[in-house]
Amino acid sequence: MESRAEPTGGLAWRLWALVPLVGLALAVTLVVSLGDRIVDLVGGSPPPADAFDVRRVELRSGVIHVLVRNPQRDDLTIASVTVDDAIVPFTLDGPATLGRLRSSTIVVPYDWIPDEPLAVGVTSSTGIETTHEIAAAVLTPEPGARGFLGYGLIGLLVGVVPVALGLLWLPSLRRASPSWIAAFMALTAGLLTFLGVEALFEALELQAGLPAAFGGPGLVLLGLAASALGMTFLASRLSRGRVGASGLALAALVAVGIGVHNLGEGLAIGTSFATGELQLGAFLVIGFMVHNVTEGLGIAAPATRARVTLWQLAALALVAGAPAILGTWIGGYGSSDLLTPVFFALAAGAALQVVVEVARYVARIAPGGLRSGWAVGGYLAGIAAMWATGLLVG
Repeated sequence: MESRAEPTGGLAWRLWALVPLVGLALAVTLVVSLGDRIVDLVGGSPPPADAFDVRRVELRSGVIHVLVRNPQRDDLTIASVTVDDAIVPFTLDGPATLGRLRSSTIVVPYDWIPDEPLAVGVTSSTGIETTHEIAAAVLTPEPGARGFLGYGLIGLLVGVVPVALGLLWLPSLRRASPSWIAAFMALTAGLLTFLGVEALFEALELQAGLPAAFGGPGLVLLGLAASALGMTFLASRLSRGRVGASGLALAALVAVGIGVHNLGEGLAIGTSFATGELQLGAFLVIGFMVHNVTEGLGIAAPATRARVTLWQLAALALVAGAPAILGTWIGGYGSSDLLTPVFFALAAGAALQVVVEVARYVARIAPGGLRSGWAVGGYLAGIAAMWATGLLVG
């Protein structure tokens, strides 16, 4: 028998393992300290635009609040503010000179006219103006019992109600043949794939509007990976050692994946109402209600072979739909431009990981496995159904 050689050198080999890390740190430090000189060897870099990043405009009675951020490395100073091209007086809730990624709130006393367009401009000390346009000026909602209840009701109608209606297909699904059950399970995978890809594109689009200092697509990748790994852990716990989740456990996984996605839908609705896009908000409510009925079908399909009580079905509807309520509250009362793409990335990772679990289940129960016409047709039908109902939203 061959004996395994023991490492020699004691502490020396452990210290030597740190040499690449120390060398990398020194190289990065050199590039950071001499970055401009290195760039000058291949050509000069243009100066920054000295433009602010207007993150949010809130309209109060006789007052406009403008949240601005410095997206670049050099300091930026707020020099003047305009409303509809007219210079107006202002005060600051924060510093006038902003360092990198620092924010300040500009307070402008101004009697704006409801339902009229409004343009707010912020000019830096170098004369570069950043303009934020509002299509129709409306009062920004403030936290209160009435608004809190209203947003909650909207989230309930968008999330919980349509999912619960979709779950009513469960008795009919129980009487379907094994081939049809496999087709509906594949349909679940199709709609989850659509939701995952849709959320991923939304996350990348929102991330593109952030300053590059926030890490670019890495922020989206972090949320995607964290969600997928978290769902993998949850699937292993629910399956209890079996190869893949099934029955009620798989229905719960589907509900969790859909719930994270519905959080993003609630964010979109709440933000549209908070920014005065009332027609868009009402349109989103109707579109998402129709869109989300198919999600209830996707949760019901895995539960066809399990004994499910009415309370368990109610819990599944809440898990999948209640996050829409939370999303409307967050979007209506101050969504974070940094956290919003992370939420959508989490939704993408959760949905796409559940697709893997559903595919495992379809491979076990479908006559002919994943290559059967029932599985392929159901999968394509799921994508087509989500695309067709999504036309009501887009």
